[in-house]
Amino acid sequence: MKIFYTILALFLVGNLGSIDAKENCVYEYDPTQTNLEWTAFKFTEKTGVKGKFDTIRVIGNTKDKSKFGVAEKIRFQIDSLSVNSSNPDRDSKIKKLFFGSVKGNQKLIGNFSEISAGETGTAKLNLQFGKSKTIIPVNFVWKENTVEVNGTVDVVTLGLSQGLNKLNAECNDLHKGADGVSKLWPTVDVKVVSTVKKVCK
Repeated sequence: MKIFYTILALFLVGNLGSIDAKENCVYEYDPTQTNLEWTAFKFTEKTGVKGKFDTIRVIGNTKDKSKFGVAEKIRFQIDSLSVNSSNPDRDSKIKKLFFGSVKGNQKLIGNFSEISAGETGTAKLNLQFGKSKTIIPVNFVWKENTVEVNGTVDVVTLGLSQGLNKLNAECNDLHKGADGVSKLWPTVDVKVVSTVKKVCK
């Protein structure tokens, strides 16, 4: 009988220990591990010009028990004046002529919705600039706790057609390709890479 109670005691201690050791974890957005890159296009042959935004602010709740839940909760603001193409002269013109063509708050505001379940899938990027709003279909791929999101934005839908024309007029010669035609495309490819932190107690 003593052996039975000894075994029972060891069983209970072992199970209680495993319960205590069970992790209580949440996933959290990590601003230090987030990058937003864009590729604009010039020339008839559609040559890419790459850049990024240096200032992205996420607002609201950025924690959830799953990494997918974090993506659904994120609301972000991008400072358009933090545009960075590694060319100060170009950046100055983009700020003044392109984004500056829309009066008021110079922030791009957005969130994701209709996120399909799984490590790979699709979602909708809801984006606003000034009074203009657009919905952009995007694709995403998770690799462990890092997600890459890709999509294409038509800047005309964000009220930036005038800015596009102003920028192309200012840079007319710089936007001439092999055929001598000056062209700045209205579509911009965007790529977001972000990592969520797993925090356990």
